[in-house]
Amino acid sequence: MKYEKWIDKHYPTIESAKNKCNIAVREMTKEFAELTVQVGIANGRYHCWSVDIDGNIVDPTRKQFDSYVIQYHKIADRFLTRDEFEPATGAFFI
Repeated sequence: MKYEKWIDKHYPTIESAKNKCNIAVREMTKEFAELTVQVGIANGRYHCWSVDIDGNIVDPTRKQFDSYVIQYHKIADRFLTRDEFEPATGAFFI
């Protein structure tokens, strides 16, 4: 799959993926315009990832998680700006 190939090229290891979700999602959504941004919590940590047109999660930095199973909980479908309140979910970015 084209996404997997891109991820393996840019974020191949735990070290290269750790704490890079924001940068990686921005880079990946520039490369693949069909992907949309998702912001939320993954395995208890603030995280962002993308979703393809079929609703499948495409997470360029998933290798940073210690678990094979990642629990994603969406807060917003775009990057929030500092101090922004997201009324649809009640999320507040600080």
